[in-house]
Amino acid sequence: MKAIIMAGGKGTRLSPMKPFLEVCGKPMIQRVYDIAHKFAETVFIATVPSNPVYIEIVKTFNNVILTSGKGYEFDVIEAINRVGFPVLVFPSDTPFIPDRAIYTLLACQRDICTLFSRGKYVGISFWRKFGDDYEDVVIDYEISNVNTKEDLEKINKSCI
Repeated sequence: MKAIIMAGGKGTRLSPMKPFLEVCGKPMIQRVYDIAHKFAETVFIATVPSNPVYIEIVKTFNNVILTSGKGYEFDVIEAINRVGFPVLVFPSDTPFIPDRAIYTLLACQRDICTLFSRGKYVGISFWRKFGDDYEDVVIDYEISNVNTKEDLEKINKSCI
């Protein structure tokens, strides 16, 4: 099993350095990496060379994939094409992902399975192969996504 952490966004709503912003004393991307590594032997970080965090990513992580930056969905496909199947895909801005969410996702038997948390896609998916056989895996608890300054403040308050 492999995992890809998508870290190629522009960070216009919060900060271009968003993946490296600290949540409870640790960079968000490191929190996601630690979760991904529980389930995958190899964890890749996908980004674009023009991303402001590119240098930090290359200095911090070994397995870096450069994508073209044509958009999240396109870059996910591009990254998966590079690493192969089966693969878990995580966004870099979901610092607290319960293990049970990933176990639930991995139990899905479709080609492509995506987590759906309280009526929202959270960007976490499991790919066995490309195809039209997909499923939204519904969970009844929230997985926080950090997109704004308010999100960051709220999630950091949960650490206290």
